Amino acid sequence: MKMWILNDYNHLKYSFFKDLINDYSKEKGVNIELDIKSRETLWNDIFAFFEHPDEKLADIIEIPHQWTSLVTKLGLSLPIDLIFEDCETLKIFDFLKKGMVFESTQRFFSIPIYFEIPALYYRKDMLSKVIRCEISQIKWDDFFDLCDKLLKKFNKKDYYPLDNTNINGYITSDDILVSVMNKTQGYFSSDNTSLNIHKEEVISTIVEYLSLARKKYIPLFEENFYDIGFTKRGLSSMAFSFRSDLIDMDNIGVTRFPDIMRKNELARSFNFFFFSATQNIDILKDFFKWFYTPSNLYKLSKGIGTFSPFYDELDKLFPKKDFDFFKSLTSNAVMISNNVVYPSFEKMMDEALKRACIKIVNNEFDEMEFKNNLLEIKGLSEYLIVSY
Repeated sequence: MKMWILNDYNHLKYSFFKDLINDYSKEKGVNIELDIKSRETLWNDIFAFFEHPDEKLADIIEIPHQWTSLVTKLGLSLPIDLIFEDCETLKIFDFLKKGMVFESTQRFFSIPIYFEIPALYYRKDMLSKVIRCEISQIKWDDFFDLCDKLLKKFNKKDYYPLDNTNINGYITSDDILVSVMNKTQGYFSSDNTSLNIHKEEVISTIVEYLSLARKKYIPLFEENFYDIGFTKRGLSSMAFSFRSDLIDMDNIGVTRFPDIMRKNELARSFNFFFFSATQNIDILKDFFKWFYTPSNLYKLSKGIGTFSPFYDELDKLFPKKDFDFFKSLTSNAVMISNNVVYPSFEKMMDEALKRACIKIVNNEFDEMEFKNNLLEIKGLSEYLIVSY
């Protein structure tokens, strides 16, 4: 049997699955082959399968939850209840179920192994030197002033007010989406039949977020933040992060992403789906029943700084002083849209943002050219909506 998991900046994710598979193999005498995929290589493998169907996909595959509807539409995903009969009674967060289904249906085609919600982490000792109010009182409009004050106060080599916690090194559509949610419901319309990125409030928000890099408030294409530890070394004072890696630092605080009118918190999960052409149904059933337990997923989430899908594990994952805050995030969480076209839109959007970030680094960014790119993405995405 084969399992594919997505790459990660935290090596503990790979160690967790390697140890898990070894334990299962020793106990059951079943060999499981583990492989690591980037989003890009996984995307290529999925579509290469249709050209070379003899090159089978893995039996268990990790995907971003927003890929669920697409892999289901392509006929690649088995219904979860064929493998895991207890899926309907699991004590998992209810909002996660929107990332488990095929678009607006009720049947599950993927199942979460962990989820993330972005928040603003900050060094109390550094922020106390430039503001007197609570950072939770600062709205998005004031956030740029805060960054400017920090940059002037800690004007030293390699300092940026914001650490860049994105493994890609550039700004992605996920990073910006929570800011877009300050002014509208997201990139797609509520019925998923059109895109909002032609609207002025969405375009201006995306361009405004990119200005964090243009103003040198956040680095682009630097070394891996997790290994280098810019915030711990005082080379950054704050970080937007989907994970709670920084929460155990001395003098660290955490608050919501600065808002204007946002009522909800953005959430994204990472899910397993089962390949529809698997020849290992019985092994899959046994393995998943053995694997998918609160204790296993708690261990994974604790190791990599994420949330477990099981709501009873929440109080074990975070320090007591921060538990109420993280609980409030889960109480108002909404998922990134899980529709058939979203993965293609996301891929085009991230490529456009990567090009924009490269141009920012080279002082060649052209706002009008970028806006035209967004309109092209809207047109191509809406063509796919009609095609599907």
